[in-house]
Amino acid sequence: MLKYSVACKNGVLNSTGLKTQFNLAKLYIFAGAIPDTAEEALDMVATHTECVPITNNSTGTGLTFDSPSGGVLYKAAAETWSGVVATDGFDTSNPITPTFYRLCAAGDNGRGVADGSTGYRIQGTVGGPGSGADLRLGTDTLTNGNTQPIGDYSINVE
Repeated sequence: MLKYSVACKNGVLNSTGLKTQFNLAKLYIFAGAIPDTAEEALDMVATHTECVPITNNSTGTGLTFDSPSGGVLYKAAAETWSGVVATDGFDTSNPITPTFYRLCAAGDNGRGVADGSTGYRIQGTVGGPGSGADLRLGTDTLTNGNTQPIGDYSINVE
């Protein structure tokens, strides 16, 4: 189940919709214990490892979304969401098993405490193709140096 930061929820309830909140966002895939909230800081020394930052075509450019349709916000069809695996943090395993992701507004790397008013984040679980994770990858593990694509991504408001 996706976890939304308080700033993200408040923005939706005010005037900052999800498409605006996450314009030029980045999606970070992590390994380690899954935090209880999307606002929580990560412990990159003792618990968490960043596996791969996902950007537009692995260029570092932020991600965008198409206009919502039927209550769903889809990744921009014209973009290739991907990143090169380069682990940074506690676990030096190679390959490494990712456990969660954070979609973060521009300028936020998902590691520190989210700002209460502008810390727009969505956190979800990550797993392989047979998992029931929020974000399913084509593999159960990630290997340093490999490019990791994200084929489909959407946010469904029910």
